Parts: sequence; C-alpha cells; structure tokens
Amino acid sequence: MAVFFVGLIVTIVKTQGGANKAKEDAAVDAAIARTEAVRQTTKTSDA
Repeated sequence: MAVFFVGLIVTIVKTQGGANKAKEDAAVDAAIARTEAVRQTTKTSDA
C-alpha cells in the first residue's frame, strides 16, 4: 500500500507543469464551459 501511495505521489509531481499543464488546463476549461452551457440551457428551459 505504501509503495502504491509513493508511486501515486511521484506520478502527480511529475505530471505537474510543462506541456501537460496546458493540456490539463484546457480540458478543465472545456469541462467548465460545458457545465455552464448546460446550466444556462436548464435555466432558460425552466423559465
């Protein structure tokens, strides 16, 4: 269990920043935009 945890932490630290950060930020921004679009659609259809 400890080995798994250490491996997880190492993987998280290695994937922070760099080119991966831009891709991850873009993915999060797209997910937030989709969520906001669904909320807007739900609000306008409920009114």
